[in-house]
Amino acid sequence: MATDVLIIGAGPIGLETAASLQAGGLTVACVDAGPIGGTIFSLFPPATRFFSSPERIAIAGVDLQVPAQEKASREEYLAYLRAVVHSLDLPVHTYEEVIDAREQNSLWEVTTRNRAGQPTTWTANHVVLAIGGTHRTRNLGIEGENLPHVDRHLGEPHRFFQRKIVIVGGKNSAAEAALRCWRVGADVTIVHRGDKLHERVKYWIRPEVEALIDEGRIKTRFNATVQSIKEDGVVVHNASGLETIPCQDVLLMIGYEQDPGLLDLFGVEREGEQSAPVHDPVTMQTNRKGIFVAGTAVAGTQQRFRTYIENAHVHAGRIRAAILGTEAPVETPPRSLPEA
Repeated sequence: MATDVLIIGAGPIGLETAASLQAGGLTVACVDAGPIGGTIFSLFPPATRFFSSPERIAIAGVDLQVPAQEKASREEYLAYLRAVVHSLDLPVHTYEEVIDAREQNSLWEVTTRNRAGQPTTWTANHVVLAIGGTHRTRNLGIEGENLPHVDRHLGEPHRFFQRKIVIVGGKNSAAEAALRCWRVGADVTIVHRGDKLHERVKYWIRPEVEALIDEGRIKTRFNATVQSIKEDGVVVHNASGLETIPCQDVLLMIGYEQDPGLLDLFGVEREGEQSAPVHDPVTMQTNRKGIFVAGTAVAGTQQRFRTYIENAHVHAGRIRAAILGTEAPVETPPRSLPEA
């Protein structure tokens, strides 16, 4: 199948790039190994609300309307992405995993495989890697972290009703998991190597969690590191030495990292502490001609998130200008807000 531009990744910025290029008269195809908005679908627990306000995460000129005029929930945003694809008639092919890529006579041949194992070969003049940066969870590298009662995603908190759970981490996902598990009736202990919750925990969650900690409703072990995980508890080390915290479930909320497999497949070089793809920030083109990056993929594995949906909208316009040879659009930075 032939197209001017193949976009790999059907997250918000991948879809926005597809819409921009299609509006510019180019033929596009967008493929994804999962559903549209796969990171949001897979990693966000039910009813999670975004940091950013609706207008900041709206894409392709389509308004994001939220009935309560609040920040959008996971479910509202997924419904919004579906509506964008429908209304703009974007050619999206979900559950198509990229398994091979090669350059042939200035064209890129990219092979995908669907869930039935059937391959499709795409030919494109340009490829956009909008693959995100949270493909796999970080590991602690300790004994027991792969035991059956250890999880790395909150999922539906209901499953922890009347269970003793240790949550490892002190950033946003850990704090939110602690609050939601406590609310469904779990006995929650937070273990964190810092001396308090991270300063960037959502401002509407942090005060509640801290109040519950102060009241003793949520227990903590700050300035502590996990040494091992057993079938019936977590062994931590703190100033007092070793301690075993009894529990039935463990949530490792310690962040994610980018899988560089697709970058390597296309020969994209990486650099820096975050192993970010080498690219020209004006055009978004990588060291490989015709290969572009967009969205959070540009930042590699982020130690602290500085690239996210609301400041990656500009990537679509930059790529469009580079491919069409037109002047880059004027970019207006989003207004500063405390949560941004």
